[in-house]
Amino acid sequence: MALPHALARDLLRPPPLHERRARRTILAAAIGTRDAGREARTLLVGINSWAISLAITFGIAPLLFLQVLYGRFFYSATVLVAWWWLGMLGLLTLGYYLNYVAKFRLASDRPVSLVLWLETLCFVAIAAIQVVVNLLHLQPSRWSAVAESSIRAFADPSFLPRFLHFVLAALSMAAALLAWVGVRRAARGADATLCRDMARFGVSAALYATVAQILVGFWLVLALPGDVLRAFMRGGAATMVPLAVGILAAVGLLVVLSRIRDPLEEPALVRHAMEIVVGAMAFMTVTRHQIRDLYLAPSRAGEVLAVSTQWGPLVLFLAVFVLCVGLTVWAVVRALRDRPSPGEKPA
Repeated sequence: MALPHALARDLLRPPPLHERRARRTILAAAIGTRDAGREARTLLVGINSWAISLAITFGIAPLLFLQVLYGRFFYSATVLVAWWWLGMLGLLTLGYYLNYVAKFRLASDRPVSLVLWLETLCFVAIAAIQVVVNLLHLQPSRWSAVAESSIRAFADPSFLPRFLHFVLAALSMAAALLAWVGVRRAARGADATLCRDMARFGVSAALYATVAQILVGFWLVLALPGDVLRAFMRGGAATMVPLAVGILAAVGLLVVLSRIRDPLEEPALVRHAMEIVVGAMAFMTVTRHQIRDLYLAPSRAGEVLAVSTQWGPLVLFLAVFVLCVGLTVWAVVRALRDRPSPGEKPA
């Protein structure tokens, strides 16, 4: 009974927290200081000012599911690298406040590059720590070595490709989002030149990041432990179809992005790029879950999970969850409707 519950939790949960934070911050730091670059930076920093807290809030429920299904593995891993794990709180606090420093400096037309790069380092470090913990909880055989020295947790051969795979994929999504927002703003009457430059930067960044991400993806597959890779390849259609669809979606994304010459004149292609990114993420989430189960198979051999549903807490949880989602949608809709017109300063 573990598979359906775990798979549902993976499919319904948002992208990993470190991905969502790092992708926008990296783009904001990398964009130039021209007018279009400043406009894009303002957009991404503004999104981060609410998206960071939103991501943390919506990450609580997946963490509870993780505790139920993989608690003895996951929390053992966090204890082994406790200082790294707890250090994320300091990095998160610092990165969050640096984002507000960047926001205020942008509003006052002051230099912001150094602040954004410092913020980027914070969130990239958080991403690395989370990847380490997720790898460590899959491999109890490494725990004794890591207990002697926590730095050995980073010695896994698949750490670097896994880290780059997630960050580059998230970067592709953020860049595609930037292009889509540029197209939408132009359609609503904003400055066409600024919007075109912003959208073109998003398309180019998404294209290059996707190329790199595909290459790193194959590196990650080859870096998997031999027994895990062999079991995955022998899984038949159940494992190969989601992987194949995810790869084809990435290739399709390259085709769509390479066809965009002028984003403002081809809004449908920009929208299709966003749709493909979301679809690829869904299928790769399935693959990620399958690989996790293969990693843990030796440690869970003979394990029998008894499902005893507690309907009272479950109904309460779902009711509160639906209420919170409704309030979030309402707040987002109000924010979109009440936002200032082009050229008008926000309150």
